[in-house]
Amino acid sequence: MRTFNNLKTVQFQEKLKESAIKIYKKIFNNCEVQDLRENGVNVHILDKEFGIDKLLSFKTGQWISIQEKYRKYDFLVNSNYQIKPPWPDFTQEYKNAVGTINENNGEWFKLGAQLYFYGWANKEENNFKRWIIIDIAKYKLIVEEYGGLDKIGTMKYNHVHGKASFYCFPIDLIKDAWLFNGSEI
Repeated sequence: MRTFNNLKTVQFQEKLKESAIKIYKKIFNNCEVQDLRENGVNVHILDKEFGIDKLLSFKTGQWISIQEKYRKYDFLVNSNYQIKPPWPDFTQEYKNAVGTINENNGEWFKLGAQLYFYGWANKEENNFKRWIIIDIAKYKLIVEEYGGLDKIGTMKYNHVHGKASFYCFPIDLIKDAWLFNGSEI
């Protein structure tokens, strides 16, 4: 029987989870990190409805919400838009279950997190080769200035996982929204 934890995408995310936490704690001064996806299929309402994967909590009582996307190493070196190295393309999920009776709005329509961590794994999949933290409000405004995702990207389809559609575009188009970026630590 196939369970949520046996999915290849979940196993891939699990391998990199600690690396992302190290990055957050380094940048955000030893914040506490709460993963809202820890219950597997019993997804936290903030993740399900607002695309919030993690909360970073501070000693002052403040918190920051983060959406995450981890990509395989091959997408770093074999990008559709290999910009000036080391930055490849950016993908934004648009719809889920495309072409089925269950088709629904994807991440783009419910992206309510404050920050977006976007990282590409190293070959060994035990760390991030490259990563970026994006201010989501600035990102959304940049997309609006272009006139929408369809004006800056190309729609593609993932027929393997959830029959999702997504837009793919050069990540440097949203460079003004980058807050932090780095490489393996």
